[in-house]
Amino acid sequence: MLLAPSDSEAEVIVPEPSTEEFRPKMNATAVDVYYGDTHAVKKVDLPILEGDVTALIGPSGCGKSTLLRCFNRMNDAIAACRVEGEITLEGRSIFDAEIDVVELRARVGMVFQKPNPFPKSVYDNVAYGPRIHGIARKGPEMDAIVASSLERAGLWQEVKDRLQESGTALSGGQQQRLCIARAIAVDPEVILMDEPCSALDPIATAKIEELICELRGRFAIAIVTHNMQQAARVSQRTAFFHLGELVEYGRTEDIFTNPVQERTRDYITGRYG
Repeated sequence: MLLAPSDSEAEVIVPEPSTEEFRPKMNATAVDVYYGDTHAVKKVDLPILEGDVTALIGPSGCGKSTLLRCFNRMNDAIAACRVEGEITLEGRSIFDAEIDVVELRARVGMVFQKPNPFPKSVYDNVAYGPRIHGIARKGPEMDAIVASSLERAGLWQEVKDRLQESGTALSGGQQQRLCIARAIAVDPEVILMDEPCSALDPIATAKIEELICELRGRFAIAIVTHNMQQAARVSQRTAFFHLGELVEYGRTEDIFTNPVQERTRDYITGRYG
């Protein structure tokens, strides 16, 4: 439950991780992100809960995608980007000098805004991660991982006879589910999704939302979305961002029905966006 004395103070107080229901898999503490002189994310504290979907909502340019990319250090590839503060996975800093970034990205998978299957077969798209991480090389073990991942991504029945076809030959919605299958093939602990449905039609979007709900109990999931109805449908926790600040965080039903902050109410009711 969010507690804040006034909107002007914009103080966000998150629940202590002491109750049984509150199980942070990852934690961001006092995170600031800069692109050169631009302060894109400002002193954000945000947990990503085990077994839940956390939706990050807010207007374009408010910092939500920038923060999401911090959780698996995707921003490392941007020379002008500087991240300050602490982010932990299972209590350990992801910026620890001994952390292997490749291993981190296996534990914290990511699905991007536009489907990006490799120019390989459906089979090889899913097998890629297990192969490079040494989980399996080939044969029945790899076959089982590919089939299981496609099944969990809700795609097996549609592609089981097309495994050697190029992943790029699938429809947009199928490609996005293939990318989700590719992400979960290495058995991650966290899945990050950056606007995963923005390039899809309503039917494909509905399938992705169903899939997110099915995956919820197995993974900690964080999703950035501009679609407030989608956030309300798929998430259990919601974080509202504005101008780089985390304005309000809490249970999704509370954020959408009884927000504490005036800026949150105005955004939810469509006064700006």
